[in-house]
Amino acid sequence: MCHIACWPSDLIELSNDRTGASQAGVIKLIRPGVELLDAAVAGDAELAQALGNDVVPGWSTFVEALRITRDAQVADPGALTWGARLFVGGEPPELVGWGGFKGPPRDGIVELGYEIAESRQGRGFATAAVQAMVAEALTDDQVAVVIAHTLPEANASNRVLIKAGFSFEGEAYEGDTAVWRYSLGRD
Repeated sequence: MCHIACWPSDLIELSNDRTGASQAGVIKLIRPGVELLDAAVAGDAELAQALGNDVVPGWSTFVEALRITRDAQVADPGALTWGARLFVGGEPPELVGWGGFKGPPRDGIVELGYEIAESRQGRGFATAAVQAMVAEALTDDQVAVVIAHTLPEANASNRVLIKAGFSFEGEAYEGDTAVWRYSLGRD
């Protein structure tokens, strides 16, 4: 499936049958190495060739974040564990979005983020990706709580987090910007 920086331990599959969103089926999360991030920064055609899957236009609206993620991996190759994930789903499989962790756990807390191409939203991919990242995070004994922030308004991201089992905690701030904070702890 993936020709660059994708090893069996770096591929996570989660069937989202529990969500009722049967269109998504299985989502695969790929931990991209520097070479795959280089392809992502170069463009969709290069990334599709490197992945061996089609790439949905608009899978990443935060192109600058791809560069920052790539540079962080160059600076610290160990950052792969708590870094980005590419989301491959559908039939035939295609890159539908990306996200990941915003760094290693601190004080038992790890934060995740995600985005899905607009043309693939509403199909269960975001919920499946969030569930897979939560499952991955909670296998690490350092993680007691997974958090996520959204814009401070009712939106699809709020619904994804609630469907994935998160609870709304209230307003928080990222710098000077107000956000809504959601959390999910160990049972």
